Amino acid sequence: MTIDTHGLKMTGLKKASGATRDYGNYSDQYDEVFYDRATGEIWTVYQVSIGMNTWTEYHDADVIKICNAQHHMTMQQIADAIHQRVQELEACRAFA
Repeated sequence: MTIDTHGLKMTGLKKASGATRDYGNYSDQYDEVFYDRATGEIWTVYQVSIGMNTWTEYHDADVIKICNAQHHMTMQQIADAIHQRVQELEACRAFA
């Protein structure tokens, strides 16, 4: 199975996908998905918070949050989400 990474370097995709779980729509559990644009590294951070009011912050401009996942994400879904988020950030920079 070939994953379309949209020309972006991505490492840790399989591990990140395996870390996302089905918590259910009304659960207070979720996985934050992150991507480092400089290295291509992908990782997750497990959170428990009612209303998703807890989050992780990195003070590195290359590290971007991709999404909060309450359901399992396939490798392709994560790769697509990364591509979409990178495109959104580039579009915002074009207007700055």
